[in-house]
Amino acid sequence: MSKNDKVIIVTGASSGLGSAVAKCLADAGYTVFAGARSYKGTTLSDNNNLKKVYLDVTDQASIDSFINNIISQKGKIDVLINCAAMLVLGSVEDTAIDEYEKVLNTNLIGTIRMCKAVLPHMRDNHSGLIINFSSIMGLLAIPFQSAYSASKFAIEGFTEALSMETKEFGIKVTLIEPTDHKSGSQKYRPHALLADDSGSAYRDVFLKVTSKIEYDESHGSEPESLANFVKKIIQCKNPKLRYKVGKFDQRLSVLLKRILPGRIFESVIYSYYNSGK
Repeated sequence: MSKNDKVIIVTGASSGLGSAVAKCLADAGYTVFAGARSYKGTTLSDNNNLKKVYLDVTDQASIDSFINNIISQKGKIDVLINCAAMLVLGSVEDTAIDEYEKVLNTNLIGTIRMCKAVLPHMRDNHSGLIINFSSIMGLLAIPFQSAYSASKFAIEGFTEALSMETKEFGIKVTLIEPTDHKSGSQKYRPHALLADDSGSAYRDVFLKVTSKIEYDESHGSEPESLANFVKKIIQCKNPKLRYKVGKFDQRLSVLLKRILPGRIFESVIYSYYNSGK
């Protein structure tokens, strides 16, 4: 199968890693349907390969319309890349239940919805590749990102199960676990409503930790490097289940978690983030 024969979906494609992945794959000659909530109305094309289409992964009707549009045009879906995600920074106590629900509905349920939507088409073709974006935060947690980490830890388990279920149908499933990458402005790191209340019991440490989070992300790896890595996975005949991508020190922290006693590792992580920049 030539590159131009492959039909690829990228969710969360309007910014950050999703945008970089969609552009990279389109530039490489693949037909890419880039889905995002910010793409309103009709399909737009940056070039012959990149097609920007409205998609809300929390809305089943939007997903159905998106998938049916692709099938009517191309007759198949070869690759699904689930990049759509959001986070809310705040302590467990200060993060409202509806804020948890928004994160989980986008990151976890949105991924599940998209997988369920493409699986019948991939199964009929006895081929396909699903790439789910987890995170280094799906392997270890940090303070004030409980909603995001909960969603990514869940994606790890979901993807493991999905990979085993689809083997006999020729469908490959893989996880990408990025470390910090430059992902744009502060608007992509919103705070829980109560976290910014001056009366919050967590306020002082919250400011230190979020300052460190923002610094690390602004000094993270380039999204284009990850996008090129995704391209290599698509070109790989037998991709691995997991790929950790990005900064070496953060990837090393996953190994340290396996080696160190739990409370010691927890203290290391807490001290690092509580130090501020």
